[in-house]
Parts: sequence; structure tokens; C-alpha cells
Amino acid sequence: MDILYISPDFPPNYANFIRNLHAAGLRVWSIGETDFFAMPADLRACIRWYVRTDLKNWRQVDRAVGELLEAKHALGFEGAFDLVESHNEQWLRLEGFINERLGIPGITLRDTERLKKKSVMKRIFHTSGLPVARGGCVTDLDEALRLAGDIGYPVILKPDEGVGASGTHRVDSAAALEKLFPELARGYLLEEFIFAPIVTYDGLTGQEGEVLFENTLVYGEGLIEYTRGTDTFFYVGRSIPARLSEIGKSLVAAFGIRRKFFHFEFFVQSPGYIPIEINSRPPGGAILDMMNYSVDGDLYRAWADMVAGRAAELPPAKKYFIGYVGRKDKSYTFSHAEILARFGHRLVEFAENPPVFAGIMGRHRYIFRSENEAEIRSIAAAVRQTRQAP
Repeated sequence: MDILYISPDFPPNYANFIRNLHAAGLRVWSIGETDFFAMPADLRACIRWYVRTDLKNWRQVDRAVGELLEAKHALGFEGAFDLVESHNEQWLRLEGFINERLGIPGITLRDTERLKKKSVMKRIFHTSGLPVARGGCVTDLDEALRLAGDIGYPVILKPDEGVGASGTHRVDSAAALEKLFPELARGYLLEEFIFAPIVTYDGLTGQEGEVLFENTLVYGEGLIEYTRGTDTFFYVGRSIPARLSEIGKSLVAAFGIRRKFFHFEFFVQSPGYIPIEINSRPPGGAILDMMNYSVDGDLYRAWADMVAGRAAELPPAKKYFIGYVGRKDKSYTFSHAEILARFGHRLVEFAENPPVFAGIMGRHRYIFRSENEAEIRSIAAAVRQTRQAP
């Protein structure tokens, strides 16, 4: 079986997908923007052939894929690829382009409209009988001011197509909207600001779209607060509310997510949930590793086994709450050494995040594990505590 993997080296933990595909006996062919010899040696050893190219230039990608196929056929492996994957929302349209170009089963460019555009997502949420935030697309300042006046401030402005909280703004007044709007690119949604906790429904689907693994994250604050400088805190829950699981599975089917990870976000508003957006990819950063820590399992291997047509073996129940704290450049009450002394028995990972993640996820990440939810919250409060200015 031949897999074309896009961008095998970033984010760094996604190299584990390549390693597990190779261990499962699948042949991995790859394109990316990094110099091949800048990748870890053990990752390079798992890739049959690699072509460096500009992934944002589809003409160059087309040539790079052609070069891959020539190398593949020269080595005696006929045909195209059985699967194209990147696990990265940035390359989702590129994945659809390659599938269509080579006739490979998988998502198409038409599919990516519902998987990437928040306005299309909202229509599917509504068709599915779920409540949605009031608001809609705005094309000019006058339209934005009218809609915001009807909804009432504060409002949220977010790109119709974007990754995570990037480009999202909370706007508290007409004056602030008048100042901000001319600076925005085209294609924005304006919605009511919902004061409610945020949770996720995440997981992995199989060949027919069945949910093989499910997960939920509980956010300490809203994502918009993390873009404004609040230290990031969220945690993996040990159980998933039945209604959240029911809604999540219905949306997996409605969006046609197969052979992929998914990451859905919801406001918690009694008596149910209001969907915010869906992502046909793993949750970002180190969250896959957190999901692994929660069950003492290996989702990287489970995905590779599923792709290979084997049973994806994962523990049936979560053993731990897994907390994430991302610290930024502030003066904290407790130093790193003091954190290790106080909470080292609960710490499973400490590392510096890639610079591209640092704005939201923090410069340094701490990941803690406990069977007790209150302990995770208590540790997070201590780690995020800052020194008072004199």
C-alpha cells in the first residue's frame, strides 16, 4: 500500500504518523517544504522518496507529485497512491487537488467547502437541527454595523475560512468595529458573543466513517482570551457527556468524515450544545499526545493500523484527566524549578512549543496527569499564577 504524505516534519509530533505507517509495512512517499536532510534521521529512514516543493504553489506541487510517481515506478511500484494525507488543515485543499488530479479516493475540492468554510458549516448545523450563533457573513462596514446593531455588542469577527482562533476578534462597540473592519481581509463572519464554556468533541473515524475513538476537551477560558494574552489552559475529560457524543457522531456523519481525525468545538449552553465549528483534522499542538496519555494508548499507531485495514487497538476507557498549561513571557509566582518540586509527580511532558504555536499555545507547555479533575484545575491555577507588580 502506498501513502502520499504531505509535510511529514511539521508539526514535529506528526512524524509519528510516518513512523507508524512504516512500521505497519506501508510505503510512504512524501512532499514538503523542508530540506530532506534537516529532518530527523529516523524519520528520513521511513520515507521511500521525498520531493521538496512549495506547497502553496499547486503547479510546483503537480510537478513534485509527478517526480514522486516517476521515482515510485522506477523502483518497481506501479500505479498511483492509495491515500493522500497531511493531518493539517492548511493543506486540506491541496489534498483534495491531488486526489482529483490522480483519481485517488478521498476528499475532493468540493468537499473542502463544507470542511473549511464556517458559513457552510453553519448551514449544515442548522439543517441538522442544532442551534447556531446569530450572525452571518459581512462584506462591508455598513453591513457589519447594521448586523452588530441588531445583535448587540460585544460581537465576534472571524474569518470565514481560517485555522483555530487566528484572525478572530472580539469587538465591544461600534467605534471599535469602525476602526477594525477596514484592516480585515475579505470573507469575515460577524456573530453574537456567547458567554458560555467551550468544550470539544474529538476523535478518529474508520474506513466507513465510524467513530473509533472519541475525546473531549474542556477549555479554561475562550480561545479569544488566549489570543489576547491569557495563559492557555484546557484539559482532557475522563468521560464524554452522552448528549455531546450523540451530537458529535451525528455531525461526523453529516460532514462525511472518513479515515480521518476530527475536532469539533461547542458552547455549553443548557440544556445542550451550540456548535461553533468543525475541523477535519486532529486537534492541534500536543493534544494528540494528551489523548494518548489519557488512555495509555497510541493514536498514531491506531490511525496507521486503520489505514492498513487492521483493527485500531485502543483502550476502551480513559484513565486520567490530562491538563495543559501554556506559559507565555510573564513573571510567574512559581519558577520552573518550583513547579517541578511541587507538581513533578504529575508532570508527563514539558517542552518549548514551535514559534508558530507560541502566540496562543504559549512559549512553554506543561502537561499534567491526574485521576482527579479538581487536582488538574488546582495545578493549572498555580502554574499560571503571576507575580503582582510592586
